[in-house]
Amino acid sequence: MKTNTIAEAKNNLSQLIYQLEADEVIHLTRHGKPVAVMLSEANYQKLTRQQANLYPAIQQWRSQLDVDSGLTETELNAARQASQGRDFSW
Repeated sequence: MKTNTIAEAKNNLSQLIYQLEADEVIHLTRHGKPVAVMLSEANYQKLTRQQANLYPAIQQWRSQLDVDSGLTETELNAARQASQGRDFSW
């Protein structure tokens, strides 16, 4: 994983673009913390295609599941009301 500060990236943008075209991914940091990722157009297109194909794949998988739990709506509501829930605080 290649890492550069934002200032280094600004000063060496042309060089970084060549590295991106060579199929590298570059992580940008500010004050030592990761804030952004640079990737080639080809890698970006690959990610967006995968994302576009993910939802239909999930829908197809769900349609193949046997979702009948054998419980009626009344039984489900009673079980939900009886549950304790969780303690939560910000």
